[in-house]
Amino acid sequence: MISKVAVDQPKMWHKHLGFVLWSIRDTPHSTTGTPPSMLVWGRLPRGPLAVLKDAMTGKTELPLNLGKTACEYLQDLGQNLEMARNYAKEHAERAQGKYVARYNLRDREKAFEIGDQVLILTPDSTSSNFFPGGPALQ
Repeated sequence: MISKVAVDQPKMWHKHLGFVLWSIRDTPHSTTGTPPSMLVWGRLPRGPLAVLKDAMTGKTELPLNLGKTACEYLQDLGQNLEMARNYAKEHAERAQGKYVARYNLRDREKAFEIGDQVLILTPDSTSSNFFPGGPALQ
């Protein structure tokens, strides 16, 4: 994602880096289902919208020298978050395509003709714990 930002925004990539890194740290990992920041610090990070909400409700004070008006800041913030969302979505779609290709690598279409011998597993009353209908599931 960082290299994509550098290619798309060669002169301004450093201004978008914080948003991309925040989205990487805040996105749950596909295996653990937990964001990396939760595993490292034990809590979820406070994103730019949470900080802005606290500033607007009076819980905290924003620095007075933002260098731009609140409207300009919100417009820039919206654009940056949208760009980070697009990069994350594009990355997730590519990763999902790789997962599907890998999972279906040896997938073959199955077709049976009348008279073919097939094995059908059905529930039985044996004492097996490995098949449905055994004592473990009753």
